[in-house]
Amino acid sequence: MSEAFSRAEEWVKQQLNHGMDLASIQAGFPGFKVGTISVNRVISVDPLLLGYFDEKLTLKITEDVIRAVWRVAKLHGLNVYTASQEIRIVKDGILYGLVRQNGFAAGKPALFADLASMVFGIGGEPLARVPVKDSWLGSLATLISDRKVVETLFTVILVILLPTTLAAASLLITPSIFLPDIGRVAAVLLLLLATIYIAKLYIAENIRTKQTS
Repeated sequence: MSEAFSRAEEWVKQQLNHGMDLASIQAGFPGFKVGTISVNRVISVDPLLLGYFDEKLTLKITEDVIRAVWRVAKLHGLNVYTASQEIRIVKDGILYGLVRQNGFAAGKPALFADLASMVFGIGGEPLARVPVKDSWLGSLATLISDRKVVETLFTVILVILLPTTLAAASLLITPSIFLPDIGRVAAVLLLLLATIYIAKLYIAENIRTKQTS
């Protein structure tokens, strides 16, 4: 797969050196096939995006697909945004890849191969593997690689968990003339459970929004 991509990339560079514009390159692109997949479309040349598109592909853009693309993007240090029926892989305003219902494109052979195998299930083994079942350390590493996720977790700790924990500790250690000891313990437990529930909802909603925004 990487061989087909490299051959297509070299062909495009040769045409650019000959002074051809994008429209001419797209019209004359011959396509390059190696094995089960071909590079058959030039999406752009600045940045370079080469793709494989086929009307027989009928990928539905679901939460699971967005999550799979997000995992691939994180593997390459990139971010994911969705727009209508298209998932874009970007970083610092530069488009590095995209996924549509009928195909995908990428600017690098490794990303191209990973999108093919991990999202569409074609093209053999990925160049860089993502385990199906992450360990908790692997999941943590994936999360903290995303600055926006870190910001969300920091907000939860600073705004939700810390004040509530301090209030619960104060309630627990300070005698009350209104509540017996068992009442204070019960109130602390209810407060902590409510806080954890709110924090969980906040994290789930914000991380889901950031992945699909």
